[in-house]
Amino acid sequence: MQFISTPASLCRAASDFASIQQTLLQERQSDLPTRLHCNETAFDLPHALKQELALKMADLAWNRYPDFYNTELTALMAQHVGVLPENILLGNGSSQLIQQIFSCCAKFLSAAIIEHPTFTFYHQVCHNERLPYQTWQIADDGSYDLDTFPATEEPALVVLTSPNNPLGTALPQQLIETLLLRYPHCIFVIDEAYAEFADGTAVSLVQKYTNLLVIKTLSKGYGLPSVRFGYLAGSAELVQLLKKFTVPFTVNSFTELIVNELITNPAVSKAVRINRERVKNLRDFVYHQLHDMSSDDSFSVQASAANFLLLRFEDDLMLQQLKSMFDSNQIVVSYPLPNCLRLTIGTEVEMSRVLRIIRKGVSVAAVV
Repeated sequence: MQFISTPASLCRAASDFASIQQTLLQERQSDLPTRLHCNETAFDLPHALKQELALKMADLAWNRYPDFYNTELTALMAQHVGVLPENILLGNGSSQLIQQIFSCCAKFLSAAIIEHPTFTFYHQVCHNERLPYQTWQIADDGSYDLDTFPATEEPALVVLTSPNNPLGTALPQQLIETLLLRYPHCIFVIDEAYAEFADGTAVSLVQKYTNLLVIKTLSKGYGLPSVRFGYLAGSAELVQLLKKFTVPFTVNSFTELIVNELITNPAVSKAVRINRERVKNLRDFVYHQLHDMSSDDSFSVQASAANFLLLRFEDDLMLQQLKSMFDSNQIVVSYPLPNCLRLTIGTEVEMSRVLRIIRKGVSVAAVV
């Protein structure tokens, strides 16, 4: 962050610091449960900025349908990510696009391949579409072994997540390209819901490989899940096919406005970027703190390229004690795998509380 020594900037810095202090004080006094289970971003847009956006919403024609094809926003998004408009499909969050892809591909593909572990919604849509699937086992350390990739002679829908949820590890681009070349008869979907917390994206590959779709969302790295917006990038042929399964008016006028502001309004993009960097800094700090607490006979913590950390427990008693301690402190976390705990990165105050609880749990387990 660059600081300019002018009275105005100093006033803004002081105002920002006072705002943060007030927020931290409110967090300490809150009786609400601490939500560290669904990978939300802990930091909202500044209230004044949201008020500005609300005023712009008031100027929209609420009595008119939005553009059925979202033509202007599609062109803007395409320019923003460096592809052509025919390579872009917009949707009501990434989950709606996932459902759309499966609904379409289940009509002409006989099987799917998904990772294990992965986002649980992929199991659900396979069952909903009656699409048989195989799983590609990811190692506990998040590494991928091409030799264990399920054998598939028939065309299949292959869904990979990068970074993976719940492991937090990202797919190397070289591995993605190897798979695309090795299985040209398959359609590959790369779900990049958490990619903004990592480095790199596969979007640029969609103009090189005709069998690739990349899904993006505003829900995670942009911290705007209530806006309900996602998009996918893919070959023009695949996008055109998927459009036949589009539900009318999936992207409303208010969402269009906010996404437009995110791309074109420096104040909005800056606020989102600051929040994201705050999460990444906290994630790395908490990881190192937990790594220092870990041991071979207690628990290990997975380095993450997302906004969460996965703890894997060797000591089941310690895990049960921590569950009880989190419950008694109204801290909600996730348990996505056996003997594992997934921890969404929250605010500074929230993570300080979590670290104290885990440190206490480690100390108690050591005595027992």
